[in-house]
Amino acid sequence: MLVYSDGKSLGTVGGGSLEVKVREEALRCLQDRTSRLLELTLDEQTAGGVSALCGGMVKIFVEPILGASTVYIFGGGHIAMPLAEFSKSLEFAVVVIDDREEFASRKRFPMADDMKVGDFVEVAKSIDFHADDSVVIVTHAHEHDEVVLKECLSKKTLPGYIGMIGSKTKIAATFSHLKQQGLSEQLLARVSAPIGLDIGARTPAEIALSIMAEIIAHKYGKTPRKSM
Repeated sequence: MLVYSDGKSLGTVGGGSLEVKVREEALRCLQDRTSRLLELTLDEQTAGGVSALCGGMVKIFVEPILGASTVYIFGGGHIAMPLAEFSKSLEFAVVVIDDREEFASRKRFPMADDMKVGDFVEVAKSIDFHADDSVVIVTHAHEHDEVVLKECLSKKTLPGYIGMIGSKTKIAATFSHLKQQGLSEQLLARVSAPIGLDIGARTPAEIALSIMAEIIAHKYGKTPRKSM
C-alpha cells in the first residue's frame, strides 16, 4: 500500500482498523524519515491491539520513499563551484542562486539540477524548503548574506542546515542586526557560522569540503568541531 503525505492511499493491507493504523504509522514515518516494523495483534482484547475479529498477529514493514535532499547555494562564486560538485557526488540535488546571470550559468555549473537568477531575497521567498534541505550562504556581499539569512529563518519550515560564511566580526554584526529586527537567540542558534568544519581550509575547494563535511555531520546527527 502506498500512502501519500496528505493521507490518501493506493492499494490496501486488508482494510478496516488495521489499515487505519498502518496509514497513521506511514504518515509518522514520512514525518520522521525513518522505517519501522509494525507488529500488531488482530483482536479487541489485547492491550494496544487492532480491533478485529480474525485474531492472530501481523507484521508490516513501513518504509518512507524520499526524494533527494537539496543543497541550496546562495552565491555562485569560487566556493560554490567545488561545493556543487561535492554535493552532486554525494547524491544531493543542487540549486545555485545568484543575482548575476554569468555566475548562475549552465557553463559554470553543468552539474546543477537548477539555477535561479534574480534578487537573492525574492528567490529565497519563492522557495519552499524541506526539513532535510541545506542552505549555504556564500554571496558576494555581506548585505546579501544577511537578508538571505533573515528570509531563510522566516520560513514556516526551516531547512535542516543553514550555514553562512564570514568572519566572527561579520557574523556578530549580522546576528546583532537580526536580533534588533526581532529574530530570537534560539532561531539564530540554528545557524552554522562561521560555516564549515575546522580542517584548516584555505582554498575555495578546501572550504567547500569543510562545508560539505559539516552538512554530512548534520545529516547523521553528529556534533562536529567548528572552524575558527
